[in-house]
Amino acid sequence: MKTAAPSQGATSAPSEPPSDQDSSAQTSARQRFIEQSATTLGQAWARRWRQDLHREGRPAAGGWPGTLREARTQVEITLPTEMLHRKMAAITGVERELAARTAYASARNEWRRHLEPETP
Repeated sequence: MKTAAPSQGATSAPSEPPSDQDSSAQTSARQRFIEQSATTLGQAWARRWRQDLHREGRPAAGGWPGTLREARTQVEITLPTEMLHRKMAAITGVERELAARTAYASARNEWRRHLEPETP
């Protein structure tokens, strides 16, 4: 008795779902990307503030002038586009808030590193 050859339309066994380790590595890489992007964003934001003040002939003195609300706007303008270019899933609300707080802290730290004396 002849056996029928497998049909060309037959599918192979389903591939295994990604392991928890793979998923964890992707999540970790995503978190690192968001954190690093937010840190870089904050540093650039502080430099822009300093440059704007210098253009006005004012020193970059005193406390960090930015706000958390502005940090959220900075993140909203920058990160979703960056993530899209990298073919990452859209940023979540929780990730967005953490990125804004990271950007704010980074900007404040950058500002403090380059404080100038106030002019009397």
